[in-house]
Amino acid sequence: SPDNTLRNEAEMAFNAAKQQPGPCLDALSALATSSQDEIVRAAAAVLLRRTATDLWDRLNEPTKIAVKQRLLAGIRQEPIAANRKKLCDTISVLGAGVVARGGWPELLPFLFEISKSPSADERESALYIFAQLTGYISTELEPYLSTLHGMFRTALSDSEQIVRAAALKATVSVLNHAESAKCAEFEDLIPLMLHPLSESLNAGDEDLARKSIEMLIEVMETEPRFWRNHLPQVTSAMLTVASTTTLEEGTRQLGLEFLVSTAEKLPTACRKMANFVQSVIPVAMAMMLELQDEQEWYAKDDDDDDTMEYTNFDAGQESLDRLAIALGGKAVLPVAFGIIPQFLDNASSWEHRHAGLLAISQIGEGCDSQIENQLGAVVSMALQKFGDPHPRVRWAAINCVGQMCTDFGPRIQREFHAQILPLLIGAMDDSGVPRVQSHAAAAVINFCDEATEEIIAPYMETLLGKLLLLLQSSRRITQEQAVTAVAAIADAASASFSPYYDVFMPLLKKVLSISAGRQELRRLRGKVMECISLIGLSVGRQKFGQDAAQVMDILVRTQGRGLDADDPQSFYLMQAYARICRCLEEDFVPWLPYVMPGLIDAAKQTPEIEVLDALEDDSYEDQELEGMETIKVGDKRIGIKTAGLEDKATAVGMIACFVAALGGGFLPYVEMTAELMVPLLKFFYHDECRSSAAACCPDLVKCVAAQGEGAISQVKQLVSFMYPQMLDAIVNEPDVEVTVVMVEALRDVVDAAGPVMREMRDMLQRSVFVVAEVLRDREERKAERKEQAQLQDWDEEEKKGAEVEGMKDDELLDRIADVMESLLRVGGSVVMLAFESAGTKMGIPALVQTFANMLAAERPPEERRVALCVFCDLIEHGGPEGVAYAERVLPAMQMYATDEDAEVRQAAAFGIGSCAQYSGDIFVRAGGEGVLAPLGAVVSAPNCRSEENQYATDNAISALIKMLEFQPTCIPDANTVAQVVLAYLPLKADLTEAKVAHAGLIRLIERGDQSMLGGPEFKNLFNVLRVFAELLGTELVAQEVMPRIVALVKSLHSQIPADKLQVASSQLTEAHRAKIHSALA
Repeated sequence: SPDNTLRNEAEMAFNAAKQQPGPCLDALSALATSSQDEIVRAAAAVLLRRTATDLWDRLNEPTKIAVKQRLLAGIRQEPIAANRKKLCDTISVLGAGVVARGGWPELLPFLFEISKSPSADERESALYIFAQLTGYISTELEPYLSTLHGMFRTALSDSEQIVRAAALKATVSVLNHAESAKCAEFEDLIPLMLHPLSESLNAGDEDLARKSIEMLIEVMETEPRFWRNHLPQVTSAMLTVASTTTLEEGTRQLGLEFLVSTAEKLPTACRKMANFVQSVIPVAMAMMLELQDEQEWYAKDDDDDDTMEYTNFDAGQESLDRLAIALGGKAVLPVAFGIIPQFLDNASSWEHRHAGLLAISQIGEGCDSQIENQLGAVVSMALQKFGDPHPRVRWAAINCVGQMCTDFGPRIQREFHAQILPLLIGAMDDSGVPRVQSHAAAAVINFCDEATEEIIAPYMETLLGKLLLLLQSSRRITQEQAVTAVAAIADAASASFSPYYDVFMPLLKKVLSISAGRQELRRLRGKVMECISLIGLSVGRQKFGQDAAQVMDILVRTQGRGLDADDPQSFYLMQAYARICRCLEEDFVPWLPYVMPGLIDAAKQTPEIEVLDALEDDSYEDQELEGMETIKVGDKRIGIKTAGLEDKATAVGMIACFVAALGGGFLPYVEMTAELMVPLLKFFYHDECRSSAAACCPDLVKCVAAQGEGAISQVKQLVSFMYPQMLDAIVNEPDVEVTVVMVEALRDVVDAAGPVMREMRDMLQRSVFVVAEVLRDREERKAERKEQAQLQDWDEEEKKGAEVEGMKDDELLDRIADVMESLLRVGGSVVMLAFESAGTKMGIPALVQTFANMLAAERPPEERRVALCVFCDLIEHGGPEGVAYAERVLPAMQMYATDEDAEVRQAAAFGIGSCAQYSGDIFVRAGGEGVLAPLGAVVSAPNCRSEENQYATDNAISALIKMLEFQPTCIPDANTVAQVVLAYLPLKADLTEAKVAHAGLIRLIERGDQSMLGGPEFKNLFNVLRVFAELLGTELVAQEVMPRIVALVKSLHSQIPADKLQVASSQLTEAHRAKIHSALA
């Protein structure tokens, strides 16, 4: 009713009726099936569906039986299709809740019975209910799969079109929910599943055709292997749909969508299938020709076409991008480049030239390796069209170059700047077509993203002169792109932008001032904020400081006026605050009281979620809520507003930036920020929110810890609040890249909290168990990739994709090694106890076993390297229990010191040095003398100083120094070892280990080690003095060691005979002698 009062009264009456569940559902079921008024029957069925599940368990058995019987009978007697569908929906919802509990044993037999009914309506109803129910009772349906197979086979060949359509929907539902092995039993139905599509197209019913294709796409998404043996037949049908120009755009687009989804889900099969790529690429490119040269395009003040209707041109363009990424350049580029030159050479059709250029843009990311090999020729193709007579083609040429600057940077900037930038500068003179003019500025933005200061500097004066003119354009699109291009140039040019600061800053401030409050200029104002903040960051605090207060005043007043939810200034404002904060550092602190409240509010906002009834109206299934992403969950559809999520993520990132930049200056906001950030570790709606929240946690701890010893209790309170939540978040995090950020943040919190963490024994031990769980999950992902590779016979392209996923897991492994080092350093024996114990969760071995398994020779190099590093940390920081592992792992270190992988060699050599330094007599018992041969092989290899090998060699030399210092009994010929060491020193690659090794060398000489000096004849004196000379005044030794080197130089000159000194000095270079003389002075 349109009468709100009447409707409210009815709702109140119904809510009161629900207080008596039995009579309420009894009445609703009776009205839904027996009322003479079809509107009453429809409304009662809907209300019954909405309430039955909640009230069902409060009904007595006779009422339950009566309701169920009425519903089943109602299907057979309801004459109106729409009402019958509502009854089927009610049965589906109720059945979903009670069948699995044995509460409706007669339902399935009834459905099988009416599936054979002479009435087409009843046959359709049975299939419709199966389609709805399958997702809820898939386990209960397993024993009936063969029966369902027979039923579907019959129904897909039914004489009635409505039954065939319902049969397709039911078949698809089973395939979407059954196990893959079971789905294979339905493969023979594929030809029949295509019949509803061909029949509806022949009958001119494109609505039904589209629904059929959508359902087939569902199966491709959820169960792609189902199609493998019938791909030629299915793709042929879809190619026909996509290429038939007499069909409606939406129908053709869905045909192409099926083909692209097939490429994404079954790339290997598509690459192997004859003519798949050769057929699909031309169809997509043909669709890109379907656009009109409308005046609306020229008048548009926005390059973002999201508000426009989705056209065949859009579908073709998007499909090229997805096909290239899915199938790879080896498959796509030869086909695309067989067509693109023909398109570009078509002088009579601007549409062809336009499509050819945009095709290059679209395939660039997926075909990057192949285009890299002919980058010059491809760049030339695009640049030749900058002078095309048609403005849409010129626009496409600029777009192509801009996209290539993104896809092939920084190489394209480095090698082709002299060809690209002059043409972009020239395109900015195309004042007759502002869309082209402004797009040239946009391409400059792409170029600058990967350009160095040296590359951009020669063009700055000309570029900025052109952009200054564009800023005065009457077209908003031109102004916006120009101001963003100025920002990009400033960002790339860094301090080199300073000479132009006084030209642009007054103008930009003026734009901010005069545009305040003007609705149509909100985005321009936002871009000006971005530009000002990037210029400030580029020129630095000293230069920008003179304008910072005025700029911040304008920004704060903008925020203070209140911004609408859709105001683009919000995003730019937050980003500008963060950049200005990074520029001003502690000078930004006075602005925090004005900035933080708005940021906190933005970061606190809860996502706007709408819950819809998925069965309420078919139209919901065909449309996305505006600005929302929707997913179906059971009988509900959840809509999440994406714009609010992005604003929230931006605000969270900005606050994290403030904490990192301001340190102790952020102290007044630590508590409120921690209360905001910690719950966001589990904010599963947005990855960036979780990542920013995790990265912020250690900075909050550092902020409090910076207050000194008096803040220890506050540090403990903060860590006690956040650390358990961080551990929970890591265990439950679904995204590997976010897990990497979280594990890194955990390590940083341990380091920042230091002594406070040492007191938190439970948390330290739980950290180890969490690491064990994360490694278990990593192993499972590895195993799954291996299994999929075997099952699906992956080709080279799919293996590359798996390698990318494997690299993410390898990065996670590195971060785990880092956090283990911190935990062991801080927790020592407490962590050791957990390291050797299995956690409380089943199936997760003790961490020591996991890392021991990684030492196996068949494991990948990255795993062996990390395991070696962890055992090194164990020996160094794990106390007596940790040192005991030296005897068990030294043989592995000895073996891997000559491994083929340089990083494994480095870790093994470092490990040998750690064992020598910390394990005492255990080193001897473990056969320490045996490590000399592999270490000698490393340092004597012909290419030991190469870029690849120098880190391993540095660590091998360091290990030898540690053996000379801590395990001399394991070195039969110390003089020879000392000569090898001194000949190689100083270490220059691994700066951390260099300082350790050089300090060890100093200690050996200080204690008068004869092997280092070369015995009574001082045979090594030249090399000792040379090494000292090369260390003096460098970062290769710790600062506190430098005076000791000077003292040693003086000591040696006072104690060693003059003739020996003279011989050694004569062998030094002039530069070395000068350094030694300077030390003596």
